[in-house]
Amino acid sequence: MKKIFLVLTLVLTVFYANSQVNNVVVVAISANDGLRTEGFEDIAINTMSDLYMGQDFNITEELDQFKAYLYGDLAKEFPFTLVDEATVINNEKFIAFKDAFAESAAGKLSKRLPSDGYSHYAGLYKKLTEQLSEIFPEADAFMVVDLNYSVAAKTMIGGNGAAGGKAKADISLYHKSGKRIMFVGAMGMSKSSIKVVVGQIVSDRSEIPGALKEGSEELYVDMKENLPKKIEKMKKKLAKMD
Repeated sequence: MKKIFLVLTLVLTVFYANSQVNNVVVVAISANDGLRTEGFEDIAINTMSDLYMGQDFNITEELDQFKAYLYGDLAKEFPFTLVDEATVINNEKFIAFKDAFAESAAGKLSKRLPSDGYSHYAGLYKKLTEQLSEIFPEADAFMVVDLNYSVAAKTMIGGNGAAGGKAKADISLYHKSGKRIMFVGAMGMSKSSIKVVVGQIVSDRSEIPGALKEGSEELYVDMKENLPKKIEKMKKKLAKMD
């Protein structure tokens, strides 16, 4: 039986002892713009957009699925309230703000694909959170979601071995002061394997979308089994901030 690699990490850092977090605005949900390899380098795969935006695996659909999971299942677990999605993405000031970032040099170089209505920030800092606080004065913190999908090495020596479809999700929470106060990460790897020889994928390329979809499915298995109890621990730590 081929191995499944699942990794869940939770890192929580508290910066302010008296900073209550009640209302959170999700400002960025994005995925890597283009398929990548990890642990080996097959440059050709980066140009095959049909593997990433096709019928068997479609990154736009993956973003929509995660967004539904975030506002549905995960929202019930968080010790704070997510501001209604429509309130966020229909805010004219936020639309102008995210569009300005998309047209900036940093936005164009980020190589991130945003979910419809959201930005593709990889992270926030004080200046950005100050600007976002002017747009959303009700927010105590802002959430950034990074999704990453790749064909990643499983067992490999000298560029030879097996790879699989890997899905990774990182959820970061930034206090309105600009400090990151929470990070939750989860990962899933496909059961099926893709053969790699001298750093090049030799399995039929048609197998890649299915492996990516498997990795995505394993990501949700991981999150559903492990995130609730991890978030429960997080609640106790966030409570100390009140």
